[in-house]
Amino acid sequence: MKMRTRYVAAALLAAAAIPSIVLAQSAAPQDTQTRSERQAQRPQLSPQARARLQEGRFAMIKETLKLNDAQRKLWEPVEAQLRAATAERQKLREERQEARKQNSARPSLPERLDRASERMAKRAAQMKAFAEVFKPFYDSLDEEQKAVAGIVLRQARGHGHGHRWAMQR
Repeated sequence: MKMRTRYVAAALLAAAAIPSIVLAQSAAPQDTQTRSERQAQRPQLSPQARARLQEGRFAMIKETLKLNDAQRKLWEPVEAQLRAATAERQKLREERQEARKQNSARPSLPERLDRASERMAKRAAQMKAFAEVFKPFYDSLDEEQKAVAGIVLRQARGHGHGHRWAMQR
């Protein structure tokens, strides 16, 4: 009887495993779209909608940090740097869209490396300028504000994807 139970249990496990394997294989995503095709299907935000989102982010940052008057004065150059970075990203986004519309040929590898080097140098200069205005602002915050700032400002500089700009790790 004990032996029979083992065989029945093994047979039931095997019978349950086979459909699970088949379902898992058939449920695998069929991602055959290219990146540009997926991007084309995504809803595009207008510049006005992007501006409203940016204004909301800045308002949320100021409200969440509970800035006093002295801190608000130190925040202004930080906000200006963030706005400039956003404007630069928008300009680059429009240039990429225009290049796609013109179906321009992809640049050669040395050209792409030169462009990447230029972008990195420009990005380093922007980061240095941001750090210079951010340090006095950050130094003016109390410990609780610093903890909150680490969360709300993490993605405000445009790193990564915007949907996580105010989320903790």
